Amino acid sequence: MLLVALRLLQGLALGGEYGGAATYVAEHSRPGERGYATSWIQTTATLGFFLALFVIGACMFYLFDAKAFAEWGWRIPFLGFALPAHLLCLHPAQAHESPIWAKMKEEGKASKSPLIDSFFRRPNNKYVLLALLGATAGQGVVWYTGQFYALFFLTITLKVDLLLAYAMVGVSLLIGTPFFVIFGWLSDKIGRLKIILAGCLIAAVTYIPLFQMLAVS
Repeated sequence: MLLVALRLLQGLALGGEYGGAATYVAEHSRPGERGYATSWIQTTATLGFFLALFVIGACMFYLFDAKAFAEWGWRIPFLGFALPAHLLCLHPAQAHESPIWAKMKEEGKASKSPLIDSFFRRPNNKYVLLALLGATAGQGVVWYTGQFYALFFLTITLKVDLLLAYAMVGVSLLIGTPFFVIFGWLSDKIGRLKIILAGCLIAAVTYIPLFQMLAVS
């Protein structure tokens, strides 16, 4: 129960940090390069997943036997990342405000009640709902299905050997990561809405056949 509760808190914190980082980078980006600049943030999520697979795989298959890992070895990755996580939490507090935010604050345009203005006043609440239930929800399904659920599908449903499944997903992550930057750059040229809708449509059409192909192979 404690582990699940901590994981939920981690997810909430990650959501806040990710959105804040994307906004911060977007406000510092050069004109016409906002998609390219913020695309690098998305690569960190996928590379983080790859690093987690590497560390857990090393612990499971090389550092401990199955019994030791199940009893106490699974705690080692958590302890190992405690110090880097602490340092990463300290870094944003030392960052300077973006020029856009500083100018808004100087002109007195900053909201005094951002939660109320965002969720309970028109037309801001409409844009928030569109972002949450539209773009963000669709991208969340695509990303988690293509990466996390793919691993669970291989190991739990298809009973693929853990080491082979970790290797397959890890290689796929390395192949797919550069495309975040490519399509981020392309979004600056043709528009972000087209990229988002095309990605969601491709996933909706191909995910079931792709998972069926995994099951057959």
